[in-house]
Amino acid sequence: MLMPNWPGEASYHGKLLLTGEYFVLDGVPALAVPTKLGQKFMFGISTHASLIWRSYDVDGSCWFEHLFPRSKTVDFYLEQERLRRNDDPAANRIWQLLRAVVDLSGQTLESLTTSRVIESHLEFDRNWGLGSSSTLVAALAEKFEVNPYELLEKTFGGSGYDLACATADGPLIYKRNGTNPTVTPLDWSPDWLNQTYFIYRNQKQNSREGIKAYRSATIAEADRRRIGELTTALANETWHLRAVAQLLREHEAIVGRTLNMTPVQQEIFPDFPGQIKSLGAWGGDFIWALSERDPADVRAYFNERGYETVIPYHEMIL
Repeated sequence: MLMPNWPGEASYHGKLLLTGEYFVLDGVPALAVPTKLGQKFMFGISTHASLIWRSYDVDGSCWFEHLFPRSKTVDFYLEQERLRRNDDPAANRIWQLLRAVVDLSGQTLESLTTSRVIESHLEFDRNWGLGSSSTLVAALAEKFEVNPYELLEKTFGGSGYDLACATADGPLIYKRNGTNPTVTPLDWSPDWLNQTYFIYRNQKQNSREGIKAYRSATIAEADRRRIGELTTALANETWHLRAVAQLLREHEAIVGRTLNMTPVQQEIFPDFPGQIKSLGAWGGDFIWALSERDPADVRAYFNERGYETVIPYHEMIL
């Protein structure tokens, strides 16, 4: 079977989850937005007999390069075990993805790994957590014409909202339903977004730890319902910034109570003139700040506390 659209290239968006973190795993509607920055993939032909994979960071440096052997020369499971023993997690994840693509597409592993080159080029800092893995899954799913949510389920796991963002044209409501989620595009750009900012917390958080804490918690059905209501209200109503801040404050309280964690504003930024909400896995990556203060004052507040990356909403979001 011939490779579809090979050689070629494609780009996919990063993602941020504005509401519904953790609860989205249980089918609670969540508000998600694609970022302007993402990851580009280039698919080429190689003179080498095997698959050459290279991954480049935002500064153009190659942070990962690996030669994946042809399937006729190596047993898949033995190769996976070898990668695990050699402590090569990036190669191991890609190898798992290739095997899953074979299972879902009807391609042969040999056809995927014979005289091919795949390059990925990140457009954002790899530590930002904007979707280096989800854009990878989206790219392979589209290239080999498989269901991206099935590919995610067989490999990394997760809610899948990030896959919806990878190919979205704007904000969306995401509702998980196995490998066939409901994705509803939104015409959503209220004026108060101009008074909001994304701040990188200088540390990356392992989302698996947060998911584990969520799964071990006793979750009230009323809390699930209320998180969904807050998402719907935020997406469908015209609010003043102060009313939005109150909605997000309630959202933070519910998630904090569920995880038995202190919301980031109470823990680190109690004197911030506005409202702060965690995004994604609590404890790392980005936070979302809302404030009526002058943008220069907001930037100075975070810069003085060691947080240099402060990005206005419309500079970050598609």
